[in-house]
Amino acid sequence: MERAILPASEVLRGYDSVFQLYPHVPSLSHWRAWECAAYRHFRVDGRILDLGCGDGRYFHLIWPHAAEVIGVDIDPEVAELGRQSGVYVRTHVAVANAVPEPKPAESFDHVFVNCSIEHVDHLDAGLAEIARYLSPGGMLLCSVVTERFVEWSVLPELVRLAGFDRSADTLRNQFLDYHYLVNPLTVDGWTTNFQRAGLVAEAHISLLPKHNAGAFLLMDNLWHVKKAAGGEGGDVAFPFLSNNPNFPSAFRKIVDGLLEMEQDMLDCCGAVFLMRKLGQTI
Repeated sequence: MERAILPASEVLRGYDSVFQLYPHVPSLSHWRAWECAAYRHFRVDGRILDLGCGDGRYFHLIWPHAAEVIGVDIDPEVAELGRQSGVYVRTHVAVANAVPEPKPAESFDHVFVNCSIEHVDHLDAGLAEIARYLSPGGMLLCSVVTERFVEWSVLPELVRLAGFDRSADTLRNQFLDYHYLVNPLTVDGWTTNFQRAGLVAEAHISLLPKHNAGAFLLMDNLWHVKKAAGGEGGDVAFPFLSNNPNFPSAFRKIVDGLLEMEQDMLDCCGAVFLMRKLGQTI
């Protein structure tokens, strides 16, 4: 399996693209910048299945010329936004193991799953279903989180250092519940699970090493801290940041500084995998 490290310049170009979608949500634009930079190393073509498609804007940003794309999302309102986007030839409201396409088995050249597989309760069954959709030799392109996503969570540990163990546990559990992290696996753990489903790793690109991961996790945790009166921290942060037109360009400098601090670009809290289904295309 080819393991690649993203140059800082590519991450910054990724940020220059994705901040247009999330200009005032710093944790999301930070994570997506890394993903976008990684995805642009690959091409998706032919018949494509986008599982967890969302509103379609992110897919279109990365591959604006992809033609035959089927979108699937479990949220009816989000799936409707995907349908209205014009990115997809069809959009379905469905779970990943029940895509209502005629004869979906072995009919897709590519399956794209962005930051969703770590939420799957029954991982072996979920990966087997994804593999079932792929034609022999077809490719799965996906992003996942690793065990570092949990281990490097900064805010609960800061609260624990201040002597508030119960509050630290609450913050940690709320963060994990929000993201519904069922499978924060090591890179080797992901590779093993993919192999059991008949998917062989062609390439792996690491996402967010320690300093970038720590900053991202702190921002994301603060954004999703539950307020006593209801809602979350982002309800306060978003209007504050969106009133400052200089924020996206200023935050880019922070991302650039974090990139300069990194010393180990392989030990990361996320990864993009390109997987090939075993077998030959007929």
